[in-house]
Amino acid sequence: MTGSESWKEREELVARYRVLEQEVTDPLAKGLLRDIVVELEAELHEQRSVTCDRTLDAGIIEFHGRTVPCLVRNISEFGAALDVITPRDIPDRFTLALPFEGISHRCSLIWRSDMEIGVSFYETIANGSCSSLMS
Repeated sequence: MTGSESWKEREELVARYRVLEQEVTDPLAKGLLRDIVVELEAELHEQRSVTCDRTLDAGIIEFHGRTVPCLVRNISEFGAALDVITPRDIPDRFTLALPFEGISHRCSLIWRSDMEIGVSFYETIANGSCSSLMS
């Protein structure tokens, strides 16, 4: 298993635990699931930090006709960490435009903190052509 497959499996596991956390009614189980999600997200964040290129490029988050400026802190072929002023306003799916590179990525929100969000890429748009990054 490659590192990217392990990373993708871990992201899928986090997503499943998030769904379970929303559905469970037992407060103890809900708390345990939340702890698991936080721990897995922290491991993913650490793994991304090791495998990502550190950048400070300007980006634009686009959704529902709105644009929000951001700073691309870390980026890899699978996703990125973005600094944003109001991460709570960012939806679960959006497009990240990187004007200096001339490409855009369709993104899924993976995690969010006070002024930063983590995203995974599921499609890249370059010069009018689309290519899936994760199959």
